[in-house]
Amino acid sequence: MGFYQIFILASLAVLTICVLMISRYEKNKINLMQCMMITMFFSMNTGLTVGILLGASYQGELFFSTMLACLIGSIAGLLIGMNYSLLAVLEGTMTGIMSGMMGAMLGEMINENQSLYLVRIFLFLSISTIFLFAILPRKNGTEYLQSKVAILKPLLIGIFISAYFLGGLTFAEKQVKAKEQLIHNAHAHTKTENNNQAIDTRNITIQTFNMKYKQTEIILEKNQPVNLILNNEDNVEHDIEVILPNINEIESDHEHSSKANMIHLHANSKEKQSIRFIPTTVGSYEFVCTVPGHKELGMVGKIIVR
Repeated sequence: MGFYQIFILASLAVLTICVLMISRYEKNKINLMQCMMITMFFSMNTGLTVGILLGASYQGELFFSTMLACLIGSIAGLLIGMNYSLLAVLEGTMTGIMSGMMGAMLGEMINENQSLYLVRIFLFLSISTIFLFAILPRKNGTEYLQSKVAILKPLLIGIFISAYFLGGLTFAEKQVKAKEQLIHNAHAHTKTENNNQAIDTRNITIQTFNMKYKQTEIILEKNQPVNLILNNEDNVEHDIEVILPNINEIESDHEHSSKANMIHLHANSKEKQSIRFIPTTVGSYEFVCTVPGHKELGMVGKIIVR
């Protein structure tokens, strides 16, 4: 778990304490229905934030990320609901469990860059729980925002939230992008080394990262031996499948498909697999990842034999 993940979880912990303190102060001024709405709103957005964060961070470990997200979401709902009633406790706890589960499944399906946007959205909604206390009508029928002094409180909170997003969260996201740049540079260096290999057998490395193929167009020479390497940098399994008519000399330690002229190369998380072949027919051929859902996320490419 890196700096970004720790920052988000610590932010939610501090936010939970703030909402808990405010709810204790305000619980006698609002009715039960409003109390339940606040509990559900906060536990739902907290569960989704944590679920997406953990699902994207621990791709391939859905059970672990789901259980942890459900636990954190339910605790958030339990703590806020305890200020109000048993019904609020039950609703907050169950809402936290369900939203944590949904968030973890969503985080498993998207890449890291997409998760940054969703975490930002649901974290903002979690923080917005504080505004509910400012806009809800009181038991005596008055509106909280009737006085100018009362208006200043949510305004100051809004300024604080803006500073939080422009400062802390943006800095945390930059750490993630800096890490991605380092990995990209390392891949580029590896590609340069591959291009310097002997011309008799050409080494081609296709890397996977963030649910994408780094190389989506591969150009091969007819009758030139090729050593195709699948380097899986993701936390989930990937493969490459392509049909090349009239393939010669398929050699691989990896289990190969029984279909004629088909190359199927599979790699588990953080694993490399390779296969050697000689393309003998000029043309353009699509390769895809056949793991369910990966092709739909954009894991497709093209091999051109000339």
